[in-house]
Amino acid sequence: MIDPAKVDINQLPKKFCDGAIGGYNKEVFSFALTSGNSLDSFAATPQVMKSISVWMNGQIQGYEKQFGEIDTLPPEIQSPIQAADLGKS
Repeated sequence: MIDPAKVDINQLPKKFCDGAIGGYNKEVFSFALTSGNSLDSFAATPQVMKSISVWMNGQIQGYEKQFGEIDTLPPEIQSPIQAADLGKS
């Protein structure tokens, strides 16, 4: 097992995570983190998944305390093709 005290998180290679998908059954949580067109898939016991959830929630609470609430609404992206443009030459 890796000793977290000996890991410099800033020195680890990183991928930008832009999404996640997954599911679960009685024995295991299965999930994949997406980065562009690639997936990194994982499986975790319910106990490990809950410990990840507790850690993540703590990180988010700390972030929001320092920087404000995270807006989770999807951005309003205007399509480059608008209905008003149809029929124009």
